Amino acid sequence: MNNLPPITHLQFLILDSLAADERAGQDVRDALAKHGAKRTLPAFYELMARLEKADLVEGSYAAKTVNGQQVRERRYRVTEAGLEAHTATCAFYRDAMAGRLQEA
Repeated sequence: MNNLPPITHLQFLILDSLAADERAGQDVRDALAKHGAKRTLPAFYELMARLEKADLVEGSYAAKTVNGQQVRERRYRVTEAGLEAHTATCAFYRDAMAGRLQEA
């Protein structure tokens, strides 16, 4: 069996939500909430900062108009390293399940 996956389940959900396209921070938070993983704003953005520092995601700001006011929206996209970590985690759980099925 392989070593443990390189990312946590929460990090996996984030990378999974970003795998197809760049998304706003609020959209990523909504994707987490669908899986019951609600975070406060500070906790979420601290988690995203750690993912950026680990080079698993890249963040940027984009201008957006909300109720006639310009605001800066934080947007994220997964990096190549993030995709590799996502793939490795999928492989870990696939292999773990295949091993369980073989034991049964």
